[in-house]
Amino acid sequence: MTERSTWSLKVEYILIMALFGCLGPVVKAIPLPAAVTACLRAWISFLFIAVYLVAARKIRSASFKGVLIPMLLSGACLTGDWIGLFQSYRYTTVATATICYYMAPIFVFLASPLILKERFTARHAICAGVSFLGMVLVSGVLQNGLSGSDDIRGILFALLGAVSYTAIVLINKKYPSGDPVFRTMVQLGTAAVLMTPYILLTHRGTSLSLGFRDILLLLVLGVVLTAFAYIRYFAVIVKIPARTVSIFAYADPVVAVLLSVFFLNEPITPAALIGSALIILACIFSEHS
Repeated sequence: MTERSTWSLKVEYILIMALFGCLGPVVKAIPLPAAVTACLRAWISFLFIAVYLVAARKIRSASFKGVLIPMLLSGACLTGDWIGLFQSYRYTTVATATICYYMAPIFVFLASPLILKERFTARHAICAGVSFLGMVLVSGVLQNGLSGSDDIRGILFALLGAVSYTAIVLINKKYPSGDPVFRTMVQLGTAAVLMTPYILLTHRGTSLSLGFRDILLLLVLGVVLTAFAYIRYFAVIVKIPARTVSIFAYADPVVAVLLSVFFLNEPITPAALIGSALIILACIFSEHS
């Protein structure tokens, strides 16, 4: 792979992270509990991809060869990822949940030499640390602190999400073969099936009365911000180093913060600005030859 093509993949990965950064405003505009929205997101994206593959006659027995079991496992981890994060919001502040959840890129960075046999330099380690420091500042946890006795439970759920996210990256990089569209369908379908009992137990009786605008937002969430984004995500992460996946992942919260400021009129603190700058600088210097 040429240096130019490698950089194009890295730019695409940043754009994918930017798409994930758009999730917050879209989810916030949908009048449903976040976990219910996540479950609908999984089903819409899975069904969209499945219909596409069936219509295009691209599902063949060869599609399952060597990747079905790893992708089912990754889909189960995707369930743990989403549920862990959403449950953490019930017990602690969004800032605390976010900072714990975004330990995931650090976990990927630390695990990649052991599991993927990838090497990293002192510069990469410093950039990973600077990125995490930036995330701490962006989250606002230093200003707001912990909110109460339930924080420990919330932190544990967020860390469950982080560990699950780490497993998703490692599994997909360990087993990179196969069509990324099929791989995405299996993982999202597994997450949809596993999340449904959880939603039925925890959100029984939730009203699904939605207007046209709400349905449109759900379709944008499921098709654009999930189906399309995850197809490209799973296609790209297998082609770039895990250290790049981990450090560039912090583009997600930076975009989320900027969108919250410009579109939701939420205030931004000097610490968040400094944190965003640190993340951007870490991404640049981590890949500087």
